[in-house]
Amino acid sequence: MKTHLLFVGLLLAGSVLTGCEDALQEVAVADQATATAAKPKPEEPGYQAVNIDVLRVEVSQDADEKTGHWVALADVQPGVRNLLNSGTINSPLFLTSGFQLGTVKQVRVVLGTNNTITLTDGSVVAMDTPSGQTSGLKVKVNARVHSRMQHAVMVSIDPEKQIVSRGNGSYGLKPVLDGDIQVTWGGDTEAKPQAVGNTLGQAR
Repeated sequence: MKTHLLFVGLLLAGSVLTGCEDALQEVAVADQATATAAKPKPEEPGYQAVNIDVLRVEVSQDADEKTGHWVALADVQPGVRNLLNSGTINSPLFLTSGFQLGTVKQVRVVLGTNNTITLTDGSVVAMDTPSGQTSGLKVKVNARVHSRMQHAVMVSIDPEKQIVSRGNGSYGLKPVLDGDIQVTWGGDTEAKPQAVGNTLGQAR
């Protein structure tokens, strides 16, 4: 009888210990989940301006997108443009009357070295533009154009996708942008320069 009672007691004690261990594991898992949920996610950098230093703009109207035939648009003024404010016909990347009748598939914007980003806290940092100073920043448009008519060339940019934040304080711009071209029907052949951070920067 004593042996039987001892055996039952051991079983009960084992059950209690097992239950305590399970409860402790559940508490530990819950604490870990709470700590993970409470840990703040790193904020993505925000941008007030993405400024490119335009030296010149060239266009190819060849059917072959890999063409080596490029013509400079002489009526596009050099200066700093804010890509974030270059996406509408009223605030384009540039205006030009230099196209010939046909189709423009791409333009390229040859850049200088004064390419910067203005972060949401107001700080200005340099921005790398791979091949921007050599083969240029590519703007893909594929639009029908007319000779002796003024056109607005606009770009669409999502800075969270186009800007590369390397985590060490440096930033880069991907070399290809999507764009669009629309006829504006007259006016000056180039948008007026404005302060950096607006559509156009100070012309050289």
